[in-house]
Amino acid sequence: MAKMFISGESVDAISGATYEVRNPANGEVVDTAPKGNEEDARRAVDAAQAAFDEWAHTSAEDRGKLLFKAAELVVAERKSLAEMLCREQGKPFQEASGELEHFDHGLHFYAGLASKVRGAQVPLPAKNAYGMVIHKPLGVCGAIVPWNFPLTLMGTKVGPALAAGNSVVVKPASTTPLTTIRIIELM
Repeated sequence: MAKMFISGESVDAISGATYEVRNPANGEVVDTAPKGNEEDARRAVDAAQAAFDEWAHTSAEDRGKLLFKAAELVVAERKSLAEMLCREQGKPFQEASGELEHFDHGLHFYAGLASKVRGAQVPLPAKNAYGMVIHKPLGVCGAIVPWNFPLTLMGTKVGPALAAGNSVVVKPASTTPLTTIRIIELM
């Protein structure tokens, strides 16, 4: 059975409830997943809030390095992840592999961008006065991942949020949670 990944640990839903994840191509049960509720969401948000300050104060360069490392861990399991996505989504293997390529490309892009974001100065109405724009993390981001391109779209949400110093709670689609959960575990 798959588990939620909260605060660095694989956990069941507080209620213990689960549901079946079925392959839409043939109706076979692929696995079961925890059926989270409001309490589980609160637990995940609280964990992300607790991690936020340390992550926000991690240097942009170090955040980028960690995102590059996360991408490498995902690439190392590319074949098994693509097979898992095929089973839970019914997507052909080539398309599932393409999704992993998109995820990897996105994570690499934002990992490289992490240390490139700079502030700016803007002229103000007062004579010889300038304002300074400083980019800073905002807090906990929620990433609701749809079923149709779960890995590609997760990468476009998680990559920029983490690169910018925010913490993230990912809510996968109930029809395609398994590969998403596994990637989060790897990251």
